[in-house]
Amino acid sequence: MGFYLYTHLMTKSNTIFFCSSCGNEFTKWSGQCPACKEWNTLTEATSFTKPSKSGNKSSIRKPPQTQTISSALSDQKNHTFSSNISEVDRVLGPGLTRGGVYLLAGQPGIGKSTLLTQLAIKSNKKVFYICSEESPAQVATRVKRIDSKPNNIQLTSTSVVESICELMSQNQDTIFIIDSIQSVSVDQNATSAGSPSQIRDSANLLIQSAKENNITAIIVGHVTKEGSIAGPKMLEHMVDVVLELSGDRQHLLRVLRSVKNRFGPTDESGLFQMEGSGLGEVKDPSKFLLEDRVEAAPGSCLTLTMQGTRPLTIEIQALVVHSPLPIPRRIAKGISTNRLQLICAILTKHLNLPIDTKDVFVNVTGGLEIKDPAADLGVALAIISSTKDKPLPNQSICFGELGLLGEIRKVNYTDKLQKEAKTLGSTTIFSPLTHKNLKNIKF
Repeated sequence: MGFYLYTHLMTKSNTIFFCSSCGNEFTKWSGQCPACKEWNTLTEATSFTKPSKSGNKSSIRKPPQTQTISSALSDQKNHTFSSNISEVDRVLGPGLTRGGVYLLAGQPGIGKSTLLTQLAIKSNKKVFYICSEESPAQVATRVKRIDSKPNNIQLTSTSVVESICELMSQNQDTIFIIDSIQSVSVDQNATSAGSPSQIRDSANLLIQSAKENNITAIIVGHVTKEGSIAGPKMLEHMVDVVLELSGDRQHLLRVLRSVKNRFGPTDESGLFQMEGSGLGEVKDPSKFLLEDRVEAAPGSCLTLTMQGTRPLTIEIQALVVHSPLPIPRRIAKGISTNRLQLICAILTKHLNLPIDTKDVFVNVTGGLEIKDPAADLGVALAIISSTKDKPLPNQSICFGELGLLGEIRKVNYTDKLQKEAKTLGSTTIFSPLTHKNLKNIKF
């Protein structure tokens, strides 16, 4: 009886409620998602059903084609190709993949369209740029600013997914750039473009068409004010690669990271700087980040950290001042505030550093976001230097993770970081290989 009632309700109503967090569907609304337990994530959507090509008669499908392991491996040999942008290839691993679907997300104005325009210009393949947000004239102006004579880009002004799929079927083994997934829609879905069900249905058709026609599809995605990709979480699971372009809009540095990658690594980063002609590749990131550094200043510390498999030299600055508030502030830019509070607690406990009544401000110069625990020691030494108003030794550099007992712990690629520190000509190195405990560091 329960199953009959469920099927009866599903046939009577085309309305479903879609969870924007986990992607599950429900027949009725509730404040909390029964699946992922998130609050206020269910949105009303019209279910998307494909029309039957043969009316009420059941159509006879052909059996799917099979393939041996050896033939699949032979097809894999020419399956990837270079994007002709070295920093993009570094993030992707082998490069772009035929039949691969890529999702590029980032804040508004961070440079997503500019990066994809440069990729289209430098590509050796024919590129179809789907202008669903901008007009073809706007895209053409951006293309001309970067390269005056592009001859491989076709601009298409449409926001109908079925039309895009038809164009894909007529132009196999090419590159399609869809800008963006929030502005295209499926005709059979009555909801507006950008709704969770529209994003899901549009992505379904685009991914299926790209796989069938051996097309490299790059989809632009928006982000919410919290920084997550707009739309259902299912979108990230559907695509092959999720790329994130981030950076401080007040600085020139832009960082391209791979959040998910079925074809390569997820721990690499590509560095770019905003220029008048687009995004320029940063060949020497350490030199770029330390360009305006003030030597022998209290509160400044050079730190080595890993960006993927590439060691990077950054400057961490700290400012410790008397606090007029009953609860002193701990403000961080470029690292986690929780991490800063933890490091301050370690310094207070094991070094008796008098910062319990002082405000502590920490900044990673250049607008870079650091999540590597190898920067812990740099944050700690910068705070100590500012508190004592005493600069660190000249030509000094550090790296290492701090434990709750005040010990300096090894991090990934410790030997590589130590070798990089010696290559830079540093005369004083603070690291897990030279100091076992924070108390042992004297300057």
